[in-house]
Amino acid sequence: MEKIEIVRKYIEELISAPINLVGYKDFEEAYYYLYKDSIFAVKREDLGEKFLDVGTGGGIPGVFLAVEYDISGLLIDSICKKIEYAKDLCGKLGIKNVDLLCIRAEELKNKGDYREYFDSAVSRAVSKIATVLELTAPYVKVGGKILLYKGPGYNEELSQSIVAMKELGVKLLELREYSVRGKDRFLLVFEKFAPTPEKYPRKVGVPEKRPIK
Repeated sequence: MEKIEIVRKYIEELISAPINLVGYKDFEEAYYYLYKDSIFAVKREDLGEKFLDVGTGGGIPGVFLAVEYDISGLLIDSICKKIEYAKDLCGKLGIKNVDLLCIRAEELKNKGDYREYFDSAVSRAVSKIATVLELTAPYVKVGGKILLYKGPGYNEELSQSIVAMKELGVKLLELREYSVRGKDRFLLVFEKFAPTPEKYPRKVGVPEKRPIK
């Protein structure tokens, strides 16, 4: 199948899924707010050869990035029924360059040799910036990138993340503004400039309840 055909079928399956995977039932809305939003501001060189998607849900944005740029991704989420559905769907559509794992990001460090393993990490609609940086930075190589998708309210979150960025060894490299059907969207591109201390990420739930500050 052509890329666009795979994307179309994936979206159709997502919006008609028996479980609530995405907040859209209209194909055109889902096409723009899920697929286009996932790829619009991302460049191939941002991702490297292997990336991590934290809080992927039904495979967003990881599946679309893997299909679009033909790279390998590990997609994780703590809700197993979402992961299982996305896994079955990838099998059905022949999407072979993603692995899906039901696990919390805090526990991934105990699952395999993933510390500073990935060229990049992405996350969309998961939590505040400081929290998501703690859940992604430990798994990204020095020199790699972390891409966070945000709406207009990112500014306050960013100002509250200064200490976390320094502690985790990341810095804001670029802010990319774009629009999806008239709605302002932002892709925050961070670069990892130093190894992340071994104690991160902290135990399950702690990064959310007590962000680094």
